[in-house]
Amino acid sequence: MDDNYRFSESSNSSHIIPDSDIAPVMSLMDWVIVMVICILPLANIIVMLIWAFGNTDNPNRRNFARAFLIIAASWSVITAILIGQFTGMIISALNML
Repeated sequence: MDDNYRFSESSNSSHIIPDSDIAPVMSLMDWVIVMVICILPLANIIVMLIWAFGNTDNPNRRNFARAFLIIAASWSVITAILIGQFTGMIISALNML
């Protein structure tokens, strides 16, 4: 596979140099598995924490897990604020009765 190679142009010719800094490409099936894990309750948080802060062989997966955790935390904060607002409105409405 030529996914892990970089083309280098010199004055005489073009040749291929192996590049060890390039992460291995995740296949379509790898991404399908990641997406299935993302929809599993509680397991998604555990797996994403392992991928985000553990020793992961693929930096693409690590960055995806970190982004997922940031978005999940943001949604949790927004949800908590909205639940608090609606709970306050309901309690206020019940006190008027």
